[in-house]
Amino acid sequence: MTISEDRPNEDQHAELREFMARRRFVASRSELLAHGFSDVRIRSWKASGRLIRLFHGVYSYGRDIETRESAWRAALLAAGPGSALTGRSALEALGAVRLRPRIPVAVEVATEADRGGERRGLSPALRRTRVKVVRRGFEAGDVRRRDGLELTRAPFALIDFAVTASERELRFAFLELCRLRLFGERDVSYGFRRVTGRRGARKLKPLLGLWVPELKRVRSVLEGSFLLAWSERALPVPAVNERAFGYEVDCLWRERGLALELDGDAFHTDPIARRRDLAKTRHLESKGLRVMRVTWREFMADPDGTVGRVAQELGLRPRLYP
Repeated sequence: MTISEDRPNEDQHAELREFMARRRFVASRSELLAHGFSDVRIRSWKASGRLIRLFHGVYSYGRDIETRESAWRAALLAAGPGSALTGRSALEALGAVRLRPRIPVAVEVATEADRGGERRGLSPALRRTRVKVVRRGFEAGDVRRRDGLELTRAPFALIDFAVTASERELRFAFLELCRLRLFGERDVSYGFRRVTGRRGARKLKPLLGLWVPELKRVRSVLEGSFLLAWSERALPVPAVNERAFGYEVDCLWRERGLALELDGDAFHTDPIARRRDLAKTRHLESKGLRVMRVTWREFMADPDGTVGRVAQELGLRPRLYP
C-alpha cells in the first residue's frame, strides 16, 4: 500500500523520520517502498537532500552517517537480504579486535546469495569505504542479531578473519572472545569442522587445539596468552582468577603452593597499584603461599623462558603439546 501523496508534507516527513529512526537513520529503497513510501516521493526526498545516498539503493536521513554502526547497517543493506557481517567487521562489532577509524574503510559481509564483489560508498563520509561481499553457506545458528545488526557467530567470524590476519592478531581476537565469554567448548568443535579446507586453517587450528575451559575465566589477553603458552607444553592447568586467603590471584596451583600474578605495563607506573600488590604478596606469603610476578613485557619478550621458570618453581618439566 502506497502512502497517499495527498497527505501534507509535514505528516509524511514526520513518518519518514520515525521510520528511519527505528533503523539507525539508514534504510534501503526496498524498505522504504515496502513501508508504503512511493517511488516519486523517494526521488523527491533524494533531490531535496532529505535522503542522502550512501550506497546504490541505500540512504541515510537528513545527514551523512556519523557512526560505524550506521556504516555497518548500510553495508549490510548494500549487500542485500540475508547478509551478515563477518571476519574483522563482525569481530569489531563483538568487541574482540581493536576498532579502526570511526567510519570503517573496509567492511566484510557474508551472504548465501549468488553474488559477491565490492560495493563502494557514495556519500562524503563513505567515499573511502569498500564493502567486500563473499559468498558463504550458512547453517542454522550461523547468523545472530546483536544490537540491531546481523553478525556471523564468533567462531565463523574468526575463521574468515584468519584468512588475512597475522598470527598475533588472530591470537588476540581468539583470547578476547574467550575473555568476553563469546567462545566456548561447543565453538571449538564447530570451529574444527567449519575451518577444514579454509585458507586460515593453518593459523586457527593450533589455537582451537589449545582451548581449555579456564580460558573463559581470563580477564586480560596477558592471562590468556600465558595460559595458551602453558597449555601448549601439556602442563597442569592452574585455577584462573581463584580466591586464596581473601585475595583473588591470576593463576593458582593450590596443591603446590604457588600463585602467579600477571601484571600489565601499568603496574610499573602506578605507585598505588604497586603498594596494593606488595601488600597482597606479603599477605599471601605470610600464609605460606609462594608468589611469582611476571609483567607483560617479560612474558612477551620470552614466553618460553617465562613458562620454564614457572614450571621449574613448581617442580615440573614442560614438554610440547602433541
